[in-house]
Amino acid sequence: MELPPDTVFIFDRDEDLFVFASFVHATNGIEAIEIDEGEYTAAYSPDGGVLALTAPEGPEGSVILARTGSMDLGDLERRVARYWRRHQTGQPPRDPLHTARFLIERDNKPRRGWLSRVTALLRHATRQ
Repeated sequence: MELPPDTVFIFDRDEDLFVFASFVHATNGIEAIEIDEGEYTAAYSPDGGVLALTAPEGPEGSVILARTGSMDLGDLERRVARYWRRHQTGQPPRDPLHTARFLIERDNKPRRGWLSRVTALLRHATRQ
């Protein structure tokens, strides 16, 4: 899978990692109140470009994500490695690009609920 050019890595204060396929997905996926409360500690592009998350209209307003012009690939790599140690126990750490692909693919997989599993079993049973 090729990463979209505007992929965004966002880290929260609990060191969870959220990867969004674009700036639009990121600004739609987080809330201004979370920014206002300091929930997010860092945001990056895949190449280590530092991104700024702001909520200029306050906790009820919109979210803005912008490039700062600064680079810090080392910090992005350290944060990604910490994410793997804390949240993907038993898995070998991956670099930021592999991590983004992994999380985007995981989050976009269709989920099979109990109803679809039962339907599949019934279809299988009627074929026999």
